[in-house]
Amino acid sequence: MKIRVSLALLLIAAAAALAKVNILGYWWENPLPYQQTPAGLASLSARQCGACHQEIYREWQASAHAHALNDLQFQAEMQKSPEVGWLCLNCHTPLENQIERIALSVRNQSTHQPVLTANPHFDSALHDEAVTCAVCHVRGGVIFGPYENSKAPHPVRQDRRLLTADVCTMCHQATAAYTDTLVCTFDTGKEWRNGPYAARGQSCSSCHMPGIDRIVATGGPVRHSRRHFFFGSKIPKETRQNASEMADYALFRPGLTVKIASARRSGGQTLVILKLKNALAGHMLPTGDPERFIRVDVALGGATRSLRIGQKWEWWPKAKKLADNRLKPLEERTETVEFPSGQPGTLRISVYNGRLTEQNARYHHLVGRYPLETKVIELAPYHVN
Repeated sequence: MKIRVSLALLLIAAAAALAKVNILGYWWENPLPYQQTPAGLASLSARQCGACHQEIYREWQASAHAHALNDLQFQAEMQKSPEVGWLCLNCHTPLENQIERIALSVRNQSTHQPVLTANPHFDSALHDEAVTCAVCHVRGGVIFGPYENSKAPHPVRQDRRLLTADVCTMCHQATAAYTDTLVCTFDTGKEWRNGPYAARGQSCSSCHMPGIDRIVATGGPVRHSRRHFFFGSKIPKETRQNASEMADYALFRPGLTVKIASARRSGGQTLVILKLKNALAGHMLPTGDPERFIRVDVALGGATRSLRIGQKWEWWPKAKKLADNRLKPLEERTETVEFPSGQPGTLRISVYNGRLTEQNARYHHLVGRYPLETKVIELAPYHVN
């Protein structure tokens, strides 16, 4: 009898088996175990995968997964407290193969006092690929994939649970306070579970990996596949984008919808009433990094009013959430914007996804070097009589 092993369960079991560091007992305190290269392949490199899976490889190259290590904001955060970087790398370079020095334990139950040892299996090229193909698809010398009947030149095992949230939440659900200022607050998995989409059987891949019929591997048949862009905020990781990446972003759909309920002059003022809705995101909007926010700019004449949707934190001397006005899945909210002028004019509304404030970008020396925001919605001009 053919036994099918769930990749999600393997991930959890492997992380538990490897556990050497145990501070709060979370899986991310240790990397995923070392993985050997499957027979028929020269390496675990995404470039090796891309030799046959060309279109998927190109999509991955444009994704945030591929930039999880060289991301300038992440690198700046690492430089602030390099002694705890080993913990961060367990999500940004998750395989043991990718980590140069492995934390075997910590002194005094402190993230700041790791006991490190050189990794004899360290692969520097694989390290630079960050969240690479093998992180999700390789276990025990076998490639896990969606198909049962594959004629690949390497061992393949079908696992349909690759498309479930279990794989994604291994990194995208991390909430813990290690010290007063070292706080993980990525709650996306819990937000999804508590929302309406989990009950409907719609997981992360339903939106972040849109389906497509195509040739998955060179010389193979057309099959139903999934995009590997892993769309998020649409904010690029680099200040320059190539034409291919620009075309990829054309497939992006923002989770927020904005509608003008009314705009009228009254008593020397103009009142604009907006309907905001988290129409498409299966989690809080925005989610993930607590620095992220959405800004709705409402312009009338020469004046602009802005609405901010997101969290506000105080990071020093102790990390503390001060406010949170994010939108739950399918939540709709009414916002009123007032302008002192009661004159007729043209109303213009633009929506931006923001990665971090300019103040924080200056602190990290990222201004001018790193995209801070991108426009995701622009409504048609609306004339206020």
